[in-house]
Amino acid sequence: MAPTPLSVTLPARLIALRRGLLLALLAALYLVLSQGPDTLFGRTLFIAHLGLFILWQPFVHTGQRLSLPSLIAVLAVAVLSGIYLKGWMITLWIMMLAGIVGGKVLLYDTRAARLFYLLALSFLVVALLLLAAPLAVSQARPPREIVWLGHAGLIVLLLVMGLLPQAQEVDSSREVVDFVYSLFIFLLLTVLMLGSLAAMLLLGSGYVEALLQTLLVTGVVLMLLGLVANPRSGFAGIGSLISRYLMSIGLPVEQWLQALSNLALREEDPQAFLEQACVEIAQRLPWVKGGEWIAGRNRGRFGAGEGRRWEFSHGGMVLVLYTLHAPSPTLIWHYNLLAQLLAQFHADKQRALALKQLSYMQAIHETGARLTHDVKNLLQSLNMLCSAGLEPGAESSVEYQSLLRRQLPAITDRLAETLGKLNAPQGIASARRIGAAEWWRELGQRLATLDWIDLASDGSLDGEIPFDVFTGVTDNLIRNATEKRLREPDLRLSLRLAQVGGGFELNTWDNGSAMADALAAGLFLGPVSSESGYGIGLYQAARHAQVAGYGLELAENRDGCVRFRLAMAALLHAPMHNPAQDRAVEEP
Repeated sequence: MAPTPLSVTLPARLIALRRGLLLALLAALYLVLSQGPDTLFGRTLFIAHLGLFILWQPFVHTGQRLSLPSLIAVLAVAVLSGIYLKGWMITLWIMMLAGIVGGKVLLYDTRAARLFYLLALSFLVVALLLLAAPLAVSQARPPREIVWLGHAGLIVLLLVMGLLPQAQEVDSSREVVDFVYSLFIFLLLTVLMLGSLAAMLLLGSGYVEALLQTLLVTGVVLMLLGLVANPRSGFAGIGSLISRYLMSIGLPVEQWLQALSNLALREEDPQAFLEQACVEIAQRLPWVKGGEWIAGRNRGRFGAGEGRRWEFSHGGMVLVLYTLHAPSPTLIWHYNLLAQLLAQFHADKQRALALKQLSYMQAIHETGARLTHDVKNLLQSLNMLCSAGLEPGAESSVEYQSLLRRQLPAITDRLAETLGKLNAPQGIASARRIGAAEWWRELGQRLATLDWIDLASDGSLDGEIPFDVFTGVTDNLIRNATEKRLREPDLRLSLRLAQVGGGFELNTWDNGSAMADALAAGLFLGPVSSESGYGIGLYQAARHAQVAGYGLELAENRDGCVRFRLAMAALLHAPMHNPAQDRAVEEP
């Protein structure tokens, strides 16, 4: 087994020993404070303390190699600290170290890890106030008893930190430090130290009394700031002002957002929308001199292309802004936000355009499918006339001549309507309506030569029906029954039209075999594959009926009775109309 390189194992071990390194550097700091910065042993320990800090530090990746200038700078700091170490340097260093440790406390979820760093912060604060402050300022000397109590407390803190259970702290080799919390703790300790010295000079208090006075005043000030930032009286405090400053930079951005919303409602073309929105950026944001945008194969410029260049990319769109001066982090955040909003709106416009094109193609497809079925129905009518003409003596038959005189003009009118739909498509809801009695009479004339089809009607049939819907459904059902009759010669088809309430109901049934359950389940949900039809024709007919306010359903499906029902949508699930009150109609 090949040995693992040291460059790989050492960073991993340092990550695992971070708590131990922090504990060791705190112990080394305690020994430096106990020995004093003036002694050779104390300065040597401080150099060792700096070495432990370099191994523990949470800023630089543990596996990163130091360059020669960085290494020289580290060695120079260590040498200068070993030669010119003073009390005020140790005090300043402890305040900086306390800020670093305090900036890590709130970043851990586990109780053990958070308690460990809280104890480390407490150790540094106690060492600063009781041991480091007297080294920096000779007047800030607490009583001997308090000093001994501080020594004991620091030792106890180190022991408790060493006995705490190990917990998972970070998932990567680079830790995170909250800069705001670190700065706040550093400034708070600075105020505490300077305030104590000021109280000693101005009030003539002892160090402990001045320290307590400063703690009291600082606590009161922090409490007042907390109340002002988040008051309980129902009105907003300075916290809302700070949040508004961080989240908004004034009216220009708000005005541009309003203009963007109005432009999104007004402009549908994605490229024109993007061009006008970018022009609004240059006009409404005083910090932006100009810029560029790239969206797919399209690109453009706006304003003046000079100054500092800032590029933002979101969702396939690139926005480049030119500013006269370097913007603040908050302003960069706002630039990135407006670029993201612009990309989102542009993507929505592209999706809307694509959806519009798909809707147009779907309309063309549906129109073509509907006209295809109209042509098939016309072909079926012509086939009926041809079949009647093949009968013996049909050429000299008066009935055949009368049938031609009635059907040929009707077929010509229907073909003209089909061509009219192709030139100027219209919806089913606005299509031609015809009297129910007239439509039923024409249907009987067309089917007069088919002796296996029976027609019956109920009532006077007063009112109108959508011609395309009833004709399309009837022709599809008759065509499917004709194909089915090729397999079942004894099949008979019955049609009955009845007036029910404010609409009409058409029932069509045959005495053949039932459809398969799988075929019947998906009959009107989409095109289905079948040897005898029942596929795209009935699917399109059902959709057209739904648009016109009607519905088509398979009411019965059993051997001896396969019944389809076309009725108003509100009557679909009602029982079949019973004509017994008018006259009996025999079902097959």
